[in-house]
Amino acid sequence: MTAKKSTKTTAVVTLSLAAAFLLITVVFGFNIGGIAGILPTAGKAVWGFAGCTVALAICGVAALLHKPTSSELVSEADERNVAIRSRAAERAFNVLSVLVPIGALALFAFDQITMAGVLIMVAVEVIAFVAYLAWIANLQKSM
Repeated sequence: MTAKKSTKTTAVVTLSLAAAFLLITVVFGFNIGGIAGILPTAGKAVWGFAGCTVALAICGVAALLHKPTSSELVSEADERNVAIRSRAAERAFNVLSVLVPIGALALFAFDQITMAGVLIMVAVEVIAFVAYLAWIANLQKSM
């Protein structure tokens, strides 16, 4: 994948997430279908999702407007840099896989999160790990 295509893909995904978060913000903000009743404090959800919407929109537009230079295109295609980025991403994933459950446990231990919150964090962790395994299997087949 070229740097230009990668940047466009990142921008499209980021802007799509921004649109989804905007929709969620509007649904909670206007209590469409009485959905705000499922949250104890819908106002926090509205402001939280609105903040995420703004951040994602800014990042998406920035990624869309970024035009890689010829040196960036050569640098991104360099096998050494690809290997370095892959290794860094692998290590970051491993650190995150350890810190998310520890963070959930710490929040639960200090009564800052409910059991439902802990289970949601664990579910996100499990989904990420299953996706990781699926991508490994897919890459092994294609290489």
